[in-house]
Amino acid sequence: MSNTIDISNRRAWYILGVVVIATFAASINRQILFLIVEPLKHEMSLSDADIGILTGLAPGILAGTGALLLGWLTDRTPRHLLLGICILIWSAATAALGVAYTFTGFLVGVLALALGETAMTPVANSLMPDIFAGRKRIIANLIFFAAGGIAVGMGAAASGALLSWVQSNEMLLPSMLQSLTYWRSTFIIVAVAGIPVALLVFTIGHIRRRSAGDKNFDDYTSLQHYAREHGVAATGLYTAIAFTSFAGLAVMSWTPTYVIRLYGVTPAEAGLALGISATIGGMLGVAIAALLISKMFSRYGSLAPRHLYQYSMLLTIVPAMMQLFATNVTHAYVLYAAQIMFANLGIALSSTMIQDISPAKYRGRLFGISVLLITLVSSVAPFAVGLISDQFGAEPRGLLWAILLVAVPALVMSALSISLTNKQYEITAANLAIN
Repeated sequence: MSNTIDISNRRAWYILGVVVIATFAASINRQILFLIVEPLKHEMSLSDADIGILTGLAPGILAGTGALLLGWLTDRTPRHLLLGICILIWSAATAALGVAYTFTGFLVGVLALALGETAMTPVANSLMPDIFAGRKRIIANLIFFAAGGIAVGMGAAASGALLSWVQSNEMLLPSMLQSLTYWRSTFIIVAVAGIPVALLVFTIGHIRRRSAGDKNFDDYTSLQHYAREHGVAATGLYTAIAFTSFAGLAVMSWTPTYVIRLYGVTPAEAGLALGISATIGGMLGVAIAALLISKMFSRYGSLAPRHLYQYSMLLTIVPAMMQLFATNVTHAYVLYAAQIMFANLGIALSSTMIQDISPAKYRGRLFGISVLLITLVSSVAPFAVGLISDQFGAEPRGLLWAILLVAVPALVMSALSISLTNKQYEITAANLAIN
């Protein structure tokens, strides 16, 4: 492996752009699933706990386990081929959701969808240090994260708009789709759109892997060797991100349903409004992070991202709790945007922090391990919210209380995990000295 970047600046930004498009494609699939909870629940006679299994627990377990394999493949196969094939897999799974009429059939489709989408994290984060160096890498990571956040917001808005259009224009669809309910037709339309995205990813081509700044890191004989030397730093960071993801999935998977139930809006209206809220909040959060991080580096050095991350988790609790006092749906949307903004202040730098303590030849696998831990922990959140929500019965704000009871303690634990492992992280980052 070389320690120099051998691709042009133009090609590097092209690769980043393609990965962003793939991220957006994945986001639409997920957001449609969150938006059709109510019609799915009624059509299949499911409980909130059942929905929690479909939207989080079951796919999370499979995706987390699959992340180890995909991380290993990321380190050993052409990454553009791996990601392109996974896009085709998740597109086929999305189409399967459109024709699944049993809980088991729907569950199998969701599992395949989750497994395919899992490749995004190890592949994208393995590529970044190989195509960008120095501050450009940090900026590229922020752009990629911002694009991911925007993709979530725009994905929700686009999903809501697409659901609304299909529902209103079913007679314009091919005859084979007219026999399906509108949300099933939407799944199939989105699945077909994934094919050109996969073809675009194939155009990235092979990217040579470059070593870390400290060649001794790349001389580690095994992951076990790395774990003995720097496991505390890695585990502390992965745990913090896992708790953040746990809280985030609790909020994002159930907020559309909470808004629809409490304020009586339609899935299309909720998707559009929440999508716009998430996009605005996400962009503001990343922009503020970009402005603050340079100043914080001069004071805190390698710990700057961690301090910003810790503070952002605690700040996110404030608008989350204020949802209890929202008097109309507009207030709920504004507070949701504020939650996304504060959370993104820190989350935007999570990839950079993992890259900073990941040796080049193990980067894919370490991201795979992080995805495993993060996904296994966070996947329980939708199920936990659903289980608690069922206990509130017909209480109007019962689902909101369930979300808060799951998310707020997780945000506190995330900040605490960062605080307790700062010293170990600083040592590891200094030894690796990635540029």
